[in-house]
Amino acid sequence: MNRSDLVQRIIFLDQVEKQIKAESQALRSVLMLDAKAEYEEQGAAPTWRMPDLATVATAVTHTSVSVADEAAFRAWVAKRYPEEVYTVSRVREAWQAAFLGALSEDFDPVTGEVIPGLRVKEGGEFSGISIRATAAAKELFGMLAANALGELTDRRHEAAQAIAELAHG
Repeated sequence: MNRSDLVQRIIFLDQVEKQIKAESQALRSVLMLDAKAEYEEQGAAPTWRMPDLATVATAVTHTSVSVADEAAFRAWVAKRYPEEVYTVSRVREAWQAAFLGALSEDFDPVTGEVIPGLRVKEGGEFSGISIRATAAAKELFGMLAANALGELTDRRHEAAQAIAELAHG
């Protein structure tokens, strides 16, 4: 295979990859809309099991608290929990993770004081799907893809000739 053949094949495969990714993304979007509609209708994240094919699982966000303004949060912790602040004026990461993990709102559960520098990310939002294909499905569809790609690759010479004809009028 000469350089021109290699370049043609690379360009062709890059275009196939682009089209396949776009088609896969479009199909995932349709599946995600279906899953989201079911989630909104039933109030529970669906999981679809397709024997010998795949399991499609959905994910839902959970309420969590994170630091939105590091300086404000650090100042508050330094005042309320000074032993949890580094000398370099940083909140101890382990303590911050445990403290934020115990919160569901942006206020101190002991004093009720609003904690500056935090934001609350509400949970219960639909966040996506995952597809776990079985080994048999991966093998079967891998063979089908390889056969299809082989057929397409065999036609690259026809495509190269058509491109040449288009380019030269």
